[in-house]
Amino acid sequence: MKKATIKDIAGAAGVSIATVSYILNDVKTQSISDETRVKVLKIAQQLKYVTNRTAQSLKIKKTGLIGILLFKDKDQNAWSDLKYVRTIYKIEQLCSKLGYHVLFMQIDSTAPSSKIIMERNLDGVFIINVDKEKFSTISNYFGFGIPIFVIDSHIEDNLFHKIMPNFEQSFRVLNELFAESPQFLIMDAYNNEELVEHIKEKSNMDEDRIYIYENRESLNTFLSKFTDRPGVVINEFLANEVYKTHKKTVAICTCHYSEILPEEMMKIQFELNDYEEILHSLDRYMNEQDYVNPNKFFLLTTKL
Repeated sequence: MKKATIKDIAGAAGVSIATVSYILNDVKTQSISDETRVKVLKIAQQLKYVTNRTAQSLKIKKTGLIGILLFKDKDQNAWSDLKYVRTIYKIEQLCSKLGYHVLFMQIDSTAPSSKIIMERNLDGVFIINVDKEKFSTISNYFGFGIPIFVIDSHIEDNLFHKIMPNFEQSFRVLNELFAESPQFLIMDAYNNEELVEHIKEKSNMDEDRIYIYENRESLNTFLSKFTDRPGVVINEFLANEVYKTHKKTVAICTCHYSEILPEEMMKIQFELNDYEEILHSLDRYMNEQDYVNPNKFFLLTTKL
């Protein structure tokens, strides 16, 4: 099969060869719209374009830096700063084993600093808890060939890889655990609205049986409708709050802190070691120019 060329990409995108070259080589001195940049990158991905190995090695020196960009919760709770600690630690640990260094940045979702990001020459990037709009903006700052893995954001774009808990599998297991199906769902807020809608869909519950945490008072008001009825709470920090007044609860442990929950509380966890496969995929992207992983969703395995 004939390999795709820059000319092929230019023809499919309806732009000049020079424009494609500027975009693929991440030339920042040229004024190119975000719309054109994204269009060209998507077509390059679809055509499975591979850069010339020799030229690539001459032009780009790997820094050995992996970026982790964590977007702060729009609505801060007591546990907001703890939610992703173990995920970040696991990524850092695995990166270190592979010989990479991690650059961690926490970003205010209302005013992300693009300058800080653009000044870094990263080999790969993990973006955590980002909404669709901010992701569209920030993803354009990384050049072609730099793998981007998005955690806890349901981005419908085949150009990027997504990592999230396997919520569908979790709810299936829950229905097997309960003699009576769960009657309500309580969940923490996410910056990414598409992920929230994805969770709601997989829960197979009506809107009036789903509550997204705001404060203790509204939480108690919601729980009062389900006295002695079984329910599900996503996020173990939030589950601890619910357990104070409602014992018939199962926790879905998205933060990997199941040990903070009471021993008698039923819980579903996710396999943090799944990140080994993800980091292996990231490493191959950075070291094998021909490598393409068709799996755009990495779903963390459910375990009891």
